Amino acid sequence: MLQSSQYPVADTEKAAVYQLAHSDHLNGNIGKTRNPARHNMLAKKFCNRRCILTSSGLLLFASGTFFILFFPIIFQDILHEELKLRPHSRGYDAWVAPPFPLAMDIYFFNWTNPEDIRNHSTKPILEELGPYRFIERPTKVDIAWHDQNATVSYRKKSLFYFDEEGSRGRLDDMISSINIVAVSAAKRAKYWGYIKQKGVSVGLNVYDQQINVVKTAAELLFDGYEDNMVLMGKQMFDADEIPFDRVGWFYTRNNSADLIGHYNVHTGVDNIALLGQMGEWNYKPRTNFFEGTCGMLNGSAGEFYPPGLSKNRPVELFTPDMCRSLPLDFEEEVTVHGVKAYKFTGDRRAIDNGTLYPETACFSAGEIVPAGVLNISSCRFGTPVFMSYPHYYGADPFYLDQVEGLSPSKEKHQFYMALEPTTSVPLDVAARLQLNIMIEPYENINLFSEVKRVFLPVLWFEQHVLMPADLASEIGTALTVPSIVRLCGIVMAVCGLAMLLWVPLERLFFRRRRVASGPKDHTGLNGARSFALAAEKGLLHASEKNGKPPVGSAIMLVDKLLPEKQPLPDCVTPSANHSPAAEPESFPLIDGKHATIVKS
Repeated sequence: MLQSSQYPVADTEKAAVYQLAHSDHLNGNIGKTRNPARHNMLAKKFCNRRCILTSSGLLLFASGTFFILFFPIIFQDILHEELKLRPHSRGYDAWVAPPFPLAMDIYFFNWTNPEDIRNHSTKPILEELGPYRFIERPTKVDIAWHDQNATVSYRKKSLFYFDEEGSRGRLDDMISSINIVAVSAAKRAKYWGYIKQKGVSVGLNVYDQQINVVKTAAELLFDGYEDNMVLMGKQMFDADEIPFDRVGWFYTRNNSADLIGHYNVHTGVDNIALLGQMGEWNYKPRTNFFEGTCGMLNGSAGEFYPPGLSKNRPVELFTPDMCRSLPLDFEEEVTVHGVKAYKFTGDRRAIDNGTLYPETACFSAGEIVPAGVLNISSCRFGTPVFMSYPHYYGADPFYLDQVEGLSPSKEKHQFYMALEPTTSVPLDVAARLQLNIMIEPYENINLFSEVKRVFLPVLWFEQHVLMPADLASEIGTALTVPSIVRLCGIVMAVCGLAMLLWVPLERLFFRRRRVASGPKDHTGLNGARSFALAAEKGLLHASEKNGKPPVGSAIMLVDKLLPEKQPLPDCVTPSANHSPAAEPESFPLIDGKHATIVKS
């Protein structure tokens, strides 16, 4: 019987040779072609894996690329559709009536020394009182949609409630302030002839007009107070010149839709860049109170702004109380409830009248004064009203030196708007303005003949609106969607690219490995196969001589051959039923080595 020593196969390729020879021997395929069905199955399995990897990789890479390149555009289109103002849009109800109440704080300047107005060595001394807080509940009325030019018309109507707990004062507080009736009458007669001016002087004396009045806070604000000279003026002049029967800074504003005019604004349906921009005011495309570009209706009505803010482009706010737009310039980036915002503030350009910036000269209305106040007398029926920031913040020191009792502060008196840059939604707004009256001498009017020219602060108001944290959080969450989708797109594209490159890289790697070890492995494989064929023939020849069938197999010789550095045994111990070993026969291998076949 043929004896064979089993040696461990130390190499993967040798194990493959062994399995190939063993399989071919069992199937009777030594020297023949291997099973083609088996090769087809392996090829099909490899093809399936390659097709799955390629298809999945293409799908992931294409999807990731699509999300990276096109989802921001899709998100922007969706956002613009949501921002457009329509009767059934998401923001319509909040536009008609804000979901949270608004607070307006009013501060008075109590004029403590009006008797010294003719003493040029003494400045007016002011004492700040307040705030007197009012809760405002605004709503839109007379809403009309104009599809032909994508605009909407409306009026504003507000209800004001005094908030005693939030105030630092009472409505029955007595306050000394400028007599606006006397100042208005004298200003109106400034360019009249001598006789008319003297008539006004006599009228002021007859109606016992003084340089100041002492009234309650309620009378100076919403309730108003009666004045005989006003009643007389309504009889002498047209109703358009003296439209009120009482005197009060906010008289007829409470529960009225007529005071601040008729609005027409763009809805953004046809052009999102026009969202919220003024179209007309009081049925006109411009105002008649300022000439040139200063009379244009620039900017927004204060509720909507076109999306996509730029730091280099100012935000303009139309204010009907001033009959003009107020430009706000970018100052810094801020965070409101965790949401990034651009802060736009009113700087010196916004309150200039041609002194610093020539393009603002048309706002001067004939009064050349230092920068820091805005002449709106033409908008206030000829009353010499000048608007500024509270305590003359940001104005020329000329105004601050005229009076005592003011202390400007950026934190308390700056006018600003913090807008989310993508949607342009206002997150934090502080509208702060001060009302001043210009007192000047009139030679032919006794009450003002000896006064000095001074800009006297009367009051200032603040409307500070901070978006609730939950609404700001919703906006911030919505704005993170593009970043999340972009990140997912990057991951998908990278994974898809890796799957596409996996098969060619795998083939390249193993091809290089086979090339590196190819000659040695092929020599061993050819030698093993040649040896197997020769051994098979030798066994058949020996068995024919002895008349016995072959008892060995070439595969056992292959087992001895493959471990290259393992020597074959010198002899084989005979079994009990057999005679001593005969002379061994040797067969040459292709590489010149010999193997010994031991037969019983």
